[in-house]
Amino acid sequence: MVEETNATADIVIADVLDQFARNFLLNDLSSEQSGKLLEATRGETVFQLPRREARRRDTVIGQVHQARVSVRRLRSVLKVFLGLFDPDWSGPMLVELSWYAAVLGEIRDLDVLRSGIEKSLLLIEEEPIRGVITERLEHRMGEAQERGALERSTKRYALLVDEIATIGTSDAFDARAKGPALEVLSSQLKRTWRDVRRASDVARDDSSNENLHQVRIELKRLQCACEVLGLVAGKPAVKVARAAETTQTKLGVVHDEAVARAWLKSMVVAEPDWKEPLREIREFHKTAREDAKRGWRASIDDVERRWRALRG
Repeated sequence: MVEETNATADIVIADVLDQFARNFLLNDLSSEQSGKLLEATRGETVFQLPRREARRRDTVIGQVHQARVSVRRLRSVLKVFLGLFDPDWSGPMLVELSWYAAVLGEIRDLDVLRSGIEKSLLLIEEEPIRGVITERLEHRMGEAQERGALERSTKRYALLVDEIATIGTSDAFDARAKGPALEVLSSQLKRTWRDVRRASDVARDDSSNENLHQVRIELKRLQCACEVLGLVAGKPAVKVARAAETTQTKLGVVHDEAVARAWLKSMVVAEPDWKEPLREIREFHKTAREDAKRGWRASIDDVERRWRALRG
């Protein structure tokens, strides 16, 4: 927590946006390209989020992951604190961020699927089947990377990069953002918490993968929002963020295992003779999902307790 009693909400948010933007540039562009852009950006921030330092990852897939996370966090800040931005700027920006998030998401999701299948692949005794599965996953990954490279060659992408590079210095705030940071940021979180409660209520009645995944999405948004609020509100907000992170991470495993099992099912549909050879590996992912799903309601309850403590 930074002791800046006179800080306004726009200063805090600008610092956070700048931090996420720098991480995006470092990981989505080449070292030379990002270096040039970073020289022209601010980079001097007072309100820095702990554990969110901008740095370039060592592997290509690690860079994709970090770029995707940065885009998601940029979107979260713009959505949670939507009332503090000029809608003529934030609306189009959210559209473009959503577009590129989908580009990166396809690659990252396939990497998660590939990693999940690989950890259980040895359960298949027939080596030729293991080889075909690996080939098909690698082929899908290659196609996704080619599509991603094509999108990064477009003018649309170039314009988005320019927008992200200057997002921390854009004069795109509504007059309300000039108010005291603690008061203004706190007032913006009510809608985010309502979205978490609504999604969790639906999931309690029907804990389908789709409903649990929606809970995870809303928790990610709450986590990001409370990390921002924690810069001026201190530990109570940070505790909400950590509880939300723990819960959404558990639900992430639930989702990933469900996706792996669904993909294996599609393989059985395409190759009916593989039903028996794939039975054990499908059961492996089913059990892993059930184990990860256990206790999610208690985790949500913990998030709510910490939220109530924050609200006083």
